[in-house]
Amino acid sequence: MILLQLLRVYLILIIIRALMSWFKPDPTAPLVRILAWITEPALSPIRRIIPPFSIPKTSIRIDLAPFFVLLIGTWILTKLKF
Repeated sequence: MILLQLLRVYLILIIIRALMSWFKPDPTAPLVRILAWITEPALSPIRRIIPPFSIPKTSIRIDLAPFFVLLIGTWILTKLKF
């Protein structure tokens, strides 16, 4: 049960990091650095498989790694529930 709660909290941290990326936070801010330190181990393997891509003629970059981590995490949560 504790493992499930920790996984839920971790997935919430992934969501917070993804939402914060929309607002371009200061990368030297302590909260941003801690959040990146905690969530990067789950995001970087996905980014090696599916790198972020840019939309041509704009400055928009889309990173799908949080989506896939949330998808996998949610699947694990549903499989571990009894």
